[in-house]
Amino acid sequence: MKTDTKVYRLSGGKTPLTCMIATKHSRSKELTWLDTDKQENRALRYATNQSSIFQDEQDGQARLGHIVFLDGSLVVPNRQMTLQKFLDYHPDNEKNGGSTFYEMNHEAEAKKDVEGMDLEFEAQMLSRQLTTSQLESVMRAISPSNVENMYVDEMKRDVRIFAKRYPAEFLDMFETPEIETDNTIANIVEAKLITFRKKNTEVWYNLEDNKKLLFRVPFGEDHMDALTEYFHNNKEGVEKYNELVSLLEEL
Repeated sequence: MKTDTKVYRLSGGKTPLTCMIATKHSRSKELTWLDTDKQENRALRYATNQSSIFQDEQDGQARLGHIVFLDGSLVVPNRQMTLQKFLDYHPDNEKNGGSTFYEMNHEAEAKKDVEGMDLEFEAQMLSRQLTTSQLESVMRAISPSNVENMYVDEMKRDVRIFAKRYPAEFLDMFETPEIETDNTIANIVEAKLITFRKKNTEVWYNLEDNKKLLFRVPFGEDHMDALTEYFHNNKEGVEKYNELVSLLEEL
């Protein structure tokens, strides 16, 4: 339901018990608004007994008001139109280039929430459709240390938890076709079809009929990262990867 009540929140998700913001222009705190019609900066002041927020339009003895955010929020009903206007013109408002507070846009907030819910739903649905190989692929990406010793249900649980907590990151994994290739490379290593020698600077075949050098790791690079790059992007490496995949499938 549409309402004229406005809700303001502190920037950055801050939620202190109380937070006061400046309510009048001073030497220590400049509170002005550029009036393009008059081509001048006009001093702002929030006074509870004045209808204008501009000092030059206020008369009599102005009673300075206090503006206090409670737990990071401030609700201003439509009967406090002067306060709403003051906050809308306030230089600390994000829409005016400030970094202290912002006005909530209920429609935008609702849209953002719905998009987040849809993303989480999509991630959860996908996480329930993964094959065992795909589960392994995701687990190697998020927690590679002990995948080979995990039961399938353990992987399902951990992958679904990850998909719920980080739906965007989870879905992004499947925008990258290399994720399953990376898992296959890890399986090739675990099956000992290849081995690493000389402090992981060389990769050798470990087949009954082939114990030759496969690949030298470039200086300073991680051996698994280098091997993955070789199998992904080197023409000769792609051919050797396909040969090893065929052998892996025969095991």
